[in-house]
Amino acid sequence: MSDISTGTAAPATEAEVQPPSRRAWLGLAVILLAAFMELLDVTVVTVASPEIQSSLHASYAHVQWVLAGYQLTFAVGLVAGGRLGDIYGCRRIFVYGVLAFAGTSLLCGLATTGTQIVLFRLLQGFAAALMFPQVVSIIHVTFMGKHRAAAFGALGGVTGLAGIAGPLVGGALIDLDLFGSSWRMIFLINLPIGLLAAVGAVLLVTEWKSEQRPRLDLPGTALGTLAVTLVIFPLIQGRDADWAWWIWAVLALSVPVLYLFWLHQRALERRGGWPVIDLALFRGGAFGVGLVVQFMCFAGVSAFFLVLAVELQAGYQWSALRTGLAFLPIAFGTGMASGIAIPLLPKLGKKVLQGGAVVMILGMIATMVTLDMFPNDLTFWKLAPAGTLVGLGLGLIVTTVNDVVLAEAVGPSAGSAAGVQATVGQAGNAVGVAILGALFFSLLSGNASTAAQDEMPGFRRELSQVSVSAQTAESLERSVVTCFADQAAADDPGKLRPSCIALLAEARQNANPAVAQLVDKTLKKTQQQHFSSSMKTALFYEIAVYIVVFLLVFLLPLRRGLQAGSSH
Repeated sequence: MSDISTGTAAPATEAEVQPPSRRAWLGLAVILLAAFMELLDVTVVTVASPEIQSSLHASYAHVQWVLAGYQLTFAVGLVAGGRLGDIYGCRRIFVYGVLAFAGTSLLCGLATTGTQIVLFRLLQGFAAALMFPQVVSIIHVTFMGKHRAAAFGALGGVTGLAGIAGPLVGGALIDLDLFGSSWRMIFLINLPIGLLAAVGAVLLVTEWKSEQRPRLDLPGTALGTLAVTLVIFPLIQGRDADWAWWIWAVLALSVPVLYLFWLHQRALERRGGWPVIDLALFRGGAFGVGLVVQFMCFAGVSAFFLVLAVELQAGYQWSALRTGLAFLPIAFGTGMASGIAIPLLPKLGKKVLQGGAVVMILGMIATMVTLDMFPNDLTFWKLAPAGTLVGLGLGLIVTTVNDVVLAEAVGPSAGSAAGVQATVGQAGNAVGVAILGALFFSLLSGNASTAAQDEMPGFRRELSQVSVSAQTAESLERSVVTCFADQAAADDPGKLRPSCIALLAEARQNANPAVAQLVDKTLKKTQQQHFSSSMKTALFYEIAVYIVVFLLVFLLPLRRGLQAGSSH
């Protein structure tokens, strides 16, 4: 049978041992093109989020859902997608998934409201979950021996390239504004790529089905989806709902639903069915701890990318392209650390992962120090050292976490373990975006009045230097504080609040033209200071996450002799 992330296949036939044909290599190129498209869509959205928010007059909650919603549905659909490939054929489900991904990308590109694009991103995540498991399964059943290693190496390269290229490609497409499309082109470009991949798969990829014909556990999939949604939904919507009682009730409801999921899996296992999760994996203890490590590792990655993109674009008014370029030091550090981690893993085992957690913590501290030193004149070069450090930590983690977590999952359980691990990693991304996003955006709205008050002494001095009367200065101060607080608390920050419209009118009506310039300068400076301060506080979440990772890894076996990428 082919499992969802490893594609563990039936014993190889004599024909499969032979060197792959030219058609097989062309088929690999086709499915890797689709994989690149799907993986790119995860990171490309981080840079586009502020543009999407401004264009659609969306809320901060919508911004979180655009990223976390996709990762949520992708996570919960992975197991089902892999099983459907086993039942109906990997190539068939791959083609359906690619076409669905292209179609939902078109819908995302045509969205006109925040609610619409969130809905379409949820559907896009399900389409990705149909497509991506088939990529791994097709490679596994098409290639053998050293050729399989080369094929999986190519998949690893595509995965890394997509992560590196995403922010830059997104920034470039938005900056180019092809056909006046702005951010929409990051989705619309998937349409021709998806069609090309679907046609290429039909012509070049050989069909394969599992002989065992496993069944799809729909009730288990539904319960698992519901449990994760009950965690993510209140975390994202809590700020907009002013953390009402029902938000906490929904969050608490996730516990009994998760317990029902566990009971269902146990019952299905006793009946000899096909549960979503192979519960035998958890009986040794180490794999369960490993999944928590996996979850925590990824709970910090996408979340950091999202708040950094919002910080630079919304806080500092950087363009999408400039923001994409700011991610290059992170990409550079990730690539460099991956090359270091691969030879170290067989010698040091889990200590490499712990080293990555330590370096990530240092990277977050360096980012906080940079924001503290340059709150009003942040540049690419000032941010680059901290970004490189974050990239080094990230590279050490993502290169080794799969092998460390799966070290105890061997034999017939290995395939199921890889599937569960992939799902948990994606769920960690979604939950991390929900938690850090909620913290960051709550700080932006909750501390806005205090941030504006802190800037008023300097504003008052500058007004006095241009001979503004004390009475007028006092009125302008009150108006600036009210405007800044109202705008920060707005559900749609792209829409100017009435108090800000009144402030601008008051400044323009003043006989002294320098007053309007001072108001604009003060609002800009206050915004930069406020975003910088909010992000510095929010990054304590990242530090806490990787401290937990460092400590949890002590509970895992050392397991020297691991090979980077062996989980494939």
